[in-house]
Amino acid sequence: MFSMEGPLWRALNLIADIVILHFLWLFTSLPLFTIGASTTALYYAMMKRIRTNEGQVTSNFFKSFKENFRQATVLWLIVVLVAAVLWVDLNFCTTWGGLAGNIMLAGCYMLLVPCCMTLLYLFPVLAKFTGSIFVTFKNALFMSIRHLPMTLLLVFLWATVWLMLAIFPPFTGLMMVSGAGLMAWVTAHVYIQVFRTYLPDEVEEDRRRTDNEWLHKD
Repeated sequence: MFSMEGPLWRALNLIADIVILHFLWLFTSLPLFTIGASTTALYYAMMKRIRTNEGQVTSNFFKSFKENFRQATVLWLIVVLVAAVLWVDLNFCTTWGGLAGNIMLAGCYMLLVPCCMTLLYLFPVLAKFTGSIFVTFKNALFMSIRHLPMTLLLVFLWATVWLMLAIFPPFTGLMMVSGAGLMAWVTAHVYIQVFRTYLPDEVEEDRRRTDNEWLHKD
């Protein structure tokens, strides 16, 4: 139990990596326009840590941050622009009122749903796959629809976090010291399962790695 390969040390290493990635994401997101690159790097490092445990989370984070900075930043600015347009439209339709305003308001809410679904997958997809900005948006939307049960699971996880923040104040302290890393660790398991549909070689690689681990234990 107390060996370097035992469950206690593995748990402590996981907690340390979660906290480290949380603060890396936090510090690299401070300019605000870099949130896309930092989120992409966060999921790259976490998914790699879960799957292969190769390298250090810090080096993997900055590797992805550097490689995906330009594309992730453009994606993030597009997200901000779309969010701003939707916010203005929602406020305009709310104040307009009447039948026309209600129809436009319903249209905005209908558009909001696929936008949120796409956003759930956008930066994890960029962290895992290569492609143009258009292809990344298209793949994120496609996966969110095709894997709807997983998408609903992601919505449930995020909704649970916000609910806990609202009704259980001590939870805020936990999120302040590990929030980004913790949510990345929880949701990355969902993304890994989704992405395996498109990466059959990775499934076989993971199976062989698991078999080798069990043989090593024996």
